[in-house]
Amino acid sequence: MKELRISSGFNLHAHEGEDFVSFIKKGLNFMKDTGFDAADFSLKGLDLTTDGWKWQIEQMLAATEEIGICFELCHLPFSSVRGVLKETFPIKMHNAIEAAKMLGVSHAVLHPNTTTLPYKQYDRTEQFESVMAHLAPFVEHAARVGLNVVVENMRVVPGMMLSHRYCQAPDELCDIADALGIGVCWDFGHANISGIAQSEGLAYIGNRLKVLHVNDNTAIEDEHLSPFMGNVNWRDAMHGLALAGFDGLFNFELNTGRVPPAMRRTFATYVRATATELLTYIE
Repeated sequence: MKELRISSGFNLHAHEGEDFVSFIKKGLNFMKDTGFDAADFSLKGLDLTTDGWKWQIEQMLAATEEIGICFELCHLPFSSVRGVLKETFPIKMHNAIEAAKMLGVSHAVLHPNTTTLPYKQYDRTEQFESVMAHLAPFVEHAARVGLNVVVENMRVVPGMMLSHRYCQAPDELCDIADALGIGVCWDFGHANISGIAQSEGLAYIGNRLKVLHVNDNTAIEDEHLSPFMGNVNWRDAMHGLALAGFDGLFNFELNTGRVPPAMRRTFATYVRATATELLTYIE
């Protein structure tokens, strides 16, 4: 059995009604008490267009030092193409990159600005150039501040026949990662929806693999279910980790919105147990 440290998105706990400092401290204590080694925080949830974000990051960092569990991964904001949001997005991204560096995360996850297209409209070269133009300035800023970033595999939108989304395929994802000089985040759920064989995709990615988004679905919607609740072939997926030689955080990205607060600790214990089971499949 391969020994990997376990982490999860910070939405695993349920203290959203608390003030910010209490929310962070209670969440970190919750994750530590339920057996997680680290946490993944989504920076897209913070208001990064005003000066208040620096105070929030300082409070988060102080809480990690006090409690003894860190935010080791984070998700950077997604892109937008609508009006004022498009204009303010670069500011939000640059501040998010600086926030991630302040927080001390090991890797921050980027989304390529792609969308599902009918095959007759799909042009691989055009899509590559579009993603490079979008991501390159953010990757350059991350390099300036000393932050490691990775690019995530995408999924097709269900229901659109004869279509494709750039970066759903491992070779496209690696073309972008290699051109930008960064690593890769592999989302098992995205690969499942796109019909990508997990072990083949991970073998192709190899040592580019730096971050995992562990979640399940039924290959229809991006449900972010716990493993074994969908139809991801987890033995094949874990074999893929062995082929890639992965030794980073085993990191969950789950939809917990409908889990009642009174059941969060039980749910977290179950999630942690699925990690223990899955890690026995790595061979």
